[in-house]
Amino acid sequence: MFVFISLFLGTFVSEDLTCITGGILAEKGQVNLLLVISACTIGIFISDLWLFIMGKFFLDLSKNWKRYGRILNSNLVLKIKNQVESNFGKLVLLSRFTPGTRLPVYFLSGTLGASFARFSLFSFIACTIWTPVLVVLSYFYGKAILQMFEDPYSYTALALTAVSFFIIFSLISKLSQHQTRSELWITIQKIPKLEFWPIWIFYIPIIPYIALLMLRYNGFLTITCSNPGIETGGMAGESKSKILTQLPREWIARFILIEPGSKISEEAILQDGFQFPLILKPDVGERGAFVQKVHNYQELTSILVNVKVPTILQEFHPGPFEIGIFYYRYPSRDKGKIFSITNKIFPELICDGKSTIEELIYQHPRYRFQANAFIQNNLYQLNEIPPAGEIRKIGILGNHIQGCLFKDGSDLITRELEERIDEISKHFTGFNFGRYDLRYTNEDELKLGTNFQIIELNGAMSESTNLYDPDFTIIQAYSYLFAQWKHLFQIGYENRKLGAIPITYMELYQTLEKHFQYREELLKKSE
Repeated sequence: MFVFISLFLGTFVSEDLTCITGGILAEKGQVNLLLVISACTIGIFISDLWLFIMGKFFLDLSKNWKRYGRILNSNLVLKIKNQVESNFGKLVLLSRFTPGTRLPVYFLSGTLGASFARFSLFSFIACTIWTPVLVVLSYFYGKAILQMFEDPYSYTALALTAVSFFIIFSLISKLSQHQTRSELWITIQKIPKLEFWPIWIFYIPIIPYIALLMLRYNGFLTITCSNPGIETGGMAGESKSKILTQLPREWIARFILIEPGSKISEEAILQDGFQFPLILKPDVGERGAFVQKVHNYQELTSILVNVKVPTILQEFHPGPFEIGIFYYRYPSRDKGKIFSITNKIFPELICDGKSTIEELIYQHPRYRFQANAFIQNNLYQLNEIPPAGEIRKIGILGNHIQGCLFKDGSDLITRELEERIDEISKHFTGFNFGRYDLRYTNEDELKLGTNFQIIELNGAMSESTNLYDPDFTIIQAYSYLFAQWKHLFQIGYENRKLGAIPITYMELYQTLEKHFQYREELLKKSE
């Protein structure tokens, strides 16, 4: 009994050393091997629970501290919590076999409010695997293992081996699934296609250039002065409805702003001259999230019931064409210029009379790269087999994430169109830099600067989206991106000299935090 208690308590001081010592003593016949395994397993399991409980205690204690409470409820911590919960079992098991990670992982699990029952289960499984293995190995190779644990390089090698084994095992198990192999192959095929690069990779080459611009033009926040008439210059959190109201009414697609929880009758909509279908989108956008076409009042009300953010109900311009016009004007100059035009090609399928819509999406040389978006947007017709030769539209939103193809539209730039956009822009006091999204019916009329409707205007963080043209070389794409950022800083710098005041970093933090909270709510509703 004394030996059992000694081994049990020893695990609270050093788990590994106690297991190794117990194994060596058992090999010499001084103690029973099963007793060593039992005492060490129970002791290690109890110490794991103690770490988790301490984390829980800290969580309860922090609720009385407003400062720590705000930290625990911040977006960053909530994201970490979601990641921990989705990989909880693997995380607990891996930390048991990876030296140095047990204390932070187990304590963090308690702090983030993980389930005690789930933790106990996975911790017990890990203990019943790890402890007998270490004790038995010590029984046969005690001196060698003890020497290994005394050598820091060997200890590091053991940790790397455990991590490598876990990674290899995870990859093999995932690659055994057909869907995973297909997704991996599609990901590999995306690599040479610039338009499908993740945004954080795409912007890596421009980071040093932005740093130089910051030094030249008095810091990063200078860009918030690019559009003094737009909140934060259009970096984040700007209201689309407020922006649209600053433009001439005859050039914008009419809209109604709907506050969360408010009710709007069908009669009120029709009396204002609106007709279904209409476009419903958030007042503060997030790269096309939650933008949808509603076909009748019943569909509209069923959507608005769950909406907790201000929303725009906008008249639907049939097009069929949509473009993005990137415009800029230096405060010191009388005339602005069209920097670029992006021609938006909406996705459509040519049906063969044999395949379903879903099969045609995966068979298409381009659409398969964004299959998830197309499937989500066409849930109710995926199993249809349209007649051969029928052309089926599978996207109506001019957003790349939603599957729209972006092509350079420089051939649409004319003197008349540039003058019209410049005239409209000057009507908006405090606007110097951004992208118009507009729809039109006839190309010749567009080039004359007539008969089009503006559906949206974005500020400082808008992109010259023609750079996503799949026919562009990397040099062409980045030439637009670098020039765009140069104009942004220079315009912001000129406005600062004219008296515009940039926001502070604290204001930027608060704006981004609010925007990310809004974004989480938005993406939650768009799933």
